[in-house]
Amino acid sequence: MDCLLEECLDISTVMDSSSNYKKWLNLPTPILIDASKVVRVDTAGIQALASLFATARAADSNIQLINATDTLLEGISILGLSDLFEIH
Repeated sequence: MDCLLEECLDISTVMDSSSNYKKWLNLPTPILIDASKVVRVDTAGIQALASLFATARAADSNIQLINATDTLLEGISILGLSDLFEIH
């Protein structure tokens, strides 16, 4: 099932995003997180997304980040989280 991230993943959207992420954890796997619209990120936004992935993996759920924008990929890389999102 595809889940679409918002354009903005920053501190101003963390609360709303986290609510969506909790719902997504209950979806059948694989959970595909479509990041094609992301144009703005900050550490808080990436941390919330990282928490989603860590929680899903701890529950043995198949979760994947797809269509990630360069902006998101750069933020993930700078924070050293590429392994968590399995970005190659």
